[in-house]
Amino acid sequence: MSGETNEQRQQNRLKSSDLFRKHQLREKILIAAANLFYYKGFNQVSINEVIVNSDVARRTFYRYFSSKDELIVQVMRFQSKRWLGWFEEALNQRASDPKEKILISFDVWREWFESPDFRGCPFIKSALEIADISHPVNQIAVMARQSVRTYIFKLALEADIPKPEVFSQQYLLLLGGSILMASIEDTSIGVEYARETLTAFMNKDLN
Repeated sequence: MSGETNEQRQQNRLKSSDLFRKHQLREKILIAAANLFYYKGFNQVSINEVIVNSDVARRTFYRYFSSKDELIVQVMRFQSKRWLGWFEEALNQRASDPKEKILISFDVWREWFESPDFRGCPFIKSALEIADISHPVNQIAVMARQSVRTYIFKLALEADIPKPEVFSQQYLLLLGGSILMASIEDTSIGVEYARETLTAFMNKDLN
């Protein structure tokens, strides 16, 4: 039996509610900034624009982010986690077999490329905009890429695909080409080429 008094329980509920509200405000700013950075780039977006689009007070913004540089890094971390979560959830909803998940992943990418909001890969764009490879943003972009590779490697291992390490790297190379094709040529046909190539890789030893 809990030894909490009614007053203590009330205080704990208030603390939980306050923490949840603060989390919501921070996420609201991150989502607004992520959208602005994705469409306009880091250099073309001001803190004032983020504040207006997130509909928070200036004081609220600075309670969570001390500068634009900090905001950019936190947005990229937020995007990386959200992006990988979206990808894994999309595959889990469509298939249970690991080999099917790999093949169905190209349907997921195609739908993303064909969506009206598609403006390229946010991690590739950020890496191109910030040339310094030691910058945290570029490190996050590399980690996002590695997260996808690790997930595909795991699926390939479960599916008994020959040389899963090589296969997962091939997957990333083909995905990168598909993203570039969709970004520059405004077509999703690249995912079909990638699917055909990966299907062939699944059924033979990779040299």
